[in-house]
Amino acid sequence: MKPLLIIGLGNPLMGDDGVGVRVSQLLAADSEIAVAADVIEAGTDLLSSLDRIEGRRRVILVDAVESLSDPGRISVIEGPLLEERAAYVHSLSAAQAVELMRKVMPGLQDTRFTWVLVHVPSARVSQEMSPEVAAAVPLAAAVVKGLL
Repeated sequence: MKPLLIIGLGNPLMGDDGVGVRVSQLLAADSEIAVAADVIEAGTDLLSSLDRIEGRRRVILVDAVESLSDPGRISVIEGPLLEERAAYVHSLSAAQAVELMRKVMPGLQDTRFTWVLVHVPSARVSQEMSPEVAAAVPLAAAVVKGLL
């Protein structure tokens, strides 16, 4: 197991929401990345990847974040991703899943979590991404590569 794990998040059937998965697919095909990190797609269920996260020194999560301005902009956030709580408990966001994992798994306290977020205008049912977000996929992959 490599000390670094890159996780692509999102649903490719929801247009721009699938950007994290698309970035992870691009990174998984990069031989330089394969030497340094494991790359997986977690889709919309980060908790199902807990066994792949445990024992890592660093986890880079690539995901979409809804933003009304600057579609395709990329943000990097080290540490916890703060967001509003969901109004119901049967669905956790990726940020809430990381928070829950850190609370129930003491071994994750020393794991460094980095978020690479691609700003998207909205998530809608579509297999196509908006042009701005599609253009951001290789840029986000380069940002992740730079974090190594």
